[in-house]
Amino acid sequence: MVVDESDHAVLLAGDSSYNQELMVRGAVDGVAPDEDAARLTIQRIQTFARERPTVYLVAHDPETGARLAERRVVNLERSQ
Repeated sequence: MVVDESDHAVLLAGDSSYNQELMVRGAVDGVAPDEDAARLTIQRIQTFARERPTVYLVAHDPETGARLAERRVVNLERSQ
């Protein structure tokens, strides 16, 4: 789910990755039932976040709450 907050988006990404770092690296975590679908999902998230400042929130990342509170957008510069 994407929440539009005018100058950035908040992406409620559920279990798309275990944490933000794995998504930034493009890594598929070990519990993905379909590795190809998971890889495609991560690529789509990366594309979205490159096109629009995005706060990335996933269910199991301990930093999710802090990123939301600070509206800290994901930095994909190092993964390009």
